[in-house]
Amino acid sequence: MLIKMTVLAIAYVAVCALLLTIAYQLQGPVTTAKTDRPAGSSFLVERFAG
Repeated sequence: MLIKMTVLAIAYVAVCALLLTIAYQLQGPVTTAKTDRPAGSSFLVERFAG
């Protein structure tokens, strides 16, 4: 019984590690938008500002 539970625990850890590895590889690089405008500003407001 002890051997069965040990093998089951090792298999569980291996499957979890595999799934975590796959999940982190699928994310890919996170890119942000490149802009000179401050967040929340509108192009029209900047274009026609006095």
